[in-house]
Amino acid sequence: MLKELEKHLQFVDISNEDMSIFEWKPPRSFKSFLLDLNIVKKNKANDVFFHIDKGNMKIVHIRKNNLIYTIGSDKSVQFQILEALLEKIDEEFHDMYDIEVIFSYGNTTSAIFKAFKQEIERIIEEFPTSDLIKKVDVHCRVCKTILPLYIKKSIMKEALSFPIPIVYNHKGHALVCYIDQDFVVRGVELVNITG
Repeated sequence: MLKELEKHLQFVDISNEDMSIFEWKPPRSFKSFLLDLNIVKKNKANDVFFHIDKGNMKIVHIRKNNLIYTIGSDKSVQFQILEALLEKIDEEFHDMYDIEVIFSYGNTTSAIFKAFKQEIERIIEEFPTSDLIKKVDVHCRVCKTILPLYIKKSIMKEALSFPIPIVYNHKGHALVCYIDQDFVVRGVELVNITG
């Protein structure tokens, strides 16, 4: 699935409160995600990833100061992969543009950021071979199978203690997986969910 990641992505959007300043969609996609983006903008929490499970689609968004990064994919892409992509997109976007200076002039249009399309496509293309995520195998006692679980490496860098818990929602049930700093699975438990 990682090797064909672009086929699973539906959009990437970078917005401020007033407008989308950059949008990427796969070739020949004419879908609009305006309603989803309006919902995302209502969340004012900063530096926290939020997940939306929407029918046949997953959406992840994060507010980073004055910008909101949003990505959508089909259901096959795990949330950790989408989060890692957004972290990389944020890093590259800020390397390419001095956002504070650009916004300080006023009358900012999305045309200024058109060149970032090539960067997004490069990020997506290189993602499977990047060092941003790690795959671990997790045993599910309910399904009696081994499942691939993708974990973004930045979680380990930011962790205050180990093992870290990761909740994996899977086919109507959820597993809490305990992963140590070397990405070794230290335990897996069935967990009750609500929402």
